[in-house]
Amino acid sequence: MFGVKIALFAYILHLSSCDWAAEWMSPVQEQLIPSRRNDYGGALFDYENMHMAQQVVESTERFQNQQRQYTASPTKNEWNAATLKIKLENTLSNARMLAETLKAQIRDVSERENKLKDAIVNGRSGASTVLVSAMERSPRLYMVRDGVWSLCSGGVQLQTTRSALDFGDSSTVPKCNGIEVSSEQDPCVFNSIIKYETMPAVRRLEYTEDDFLCLKRSFNNTLERYMSVPRQIINKTCQNGTVRSLEENVEKCGVRVMSEYTYYPSRNSALGLPLEYCTEPDGACKLIMAWHISNATIENFEFLKNELGFKKYFIKSGEQVEHAM
Repeated sequence: MFGVKIALFAYILHLSSCDWAAEWMSPVQEQLIPSRRNDYGGALFDYENMHMAQQVVESTERFQNQQRQYTASPTKNEWNAATLKIKLENTLSNARMLAETLKAQIRDVSERENKLKDAIVNGRSGASTVLVSAMERSPRLYMVRDGVWSLCSGGVQLQTTRSALDFGDSSTVPKCNGIEVSSEQDPCVFNSIIKYETMPAVRRLEYTEDDFLCLKRSFNNTLERYMSVPRQIINKTCQNGTVRSLEENVEKCGVRVMSEYTYYPSRNSALGLPLEYCTEPDGACKLIMAWHISNATIENFEFLKNELGFKKYFIKSGEQVEHAM
């Protein structure tokens, strides 16, 4: 009986020791082996890890939803930027269209003005008087009709044409009061210029280039200039012009030349001239061409109107300019 009690006590002690060891080792085991394996070799569910994984999934879904919402409905700043971009593009487009329109209008005005200036200097579809003022020379008065020049020794008298009286028009034509003699175009009158600096044909102790001018009747908006070229270039480029050295031009015409055209158009002309420039009391058009040509500079002044102040200053101040040079 005593042996049976001893055996029963030993069994109970064994069970209690096993439970205590299992209870004491369980936290350590969980740290060392975080996920137990099932009978099939698969990992058993770890509720804490599963909760963390669920939080990661939820965070990812929220981020994706925010991205979709951000893409679908832009913020106020984005909307303002997009609106500003559209406005700028529209403004630039309108500016380009306006620039093209202005360019077309400028071309049209330039073409009409050149057409009128060509008619004025050649006396086409009407008649022109030309008063040429140059330094060191007294003024000269010319008549121009259809490109033909004549020198007038007296003043100009205006006459009303018979056709103008019949049609109730106030068109007038100029007539020389004195003697009118056929003449070439005045040597000091031109409308555009090319300047050449040519290499000397003869060797010199000091190298200096010779200045030559190509004086042309046609109009050109830009001043052409050739530097360090041989004389052959002048013959190739100066077509329908007069070649003259700078010294010769100053000797003949001085530093400053002014041509004052007064054009009396024929009102029934088919040329389609812009007669809105003909603002003189007698219906005439004014064109002033003035040049300042020297070793230092070449300047051109052009007016399609009667510039009284400029005319008074330009020639009278020329002597002072030449003396200073």
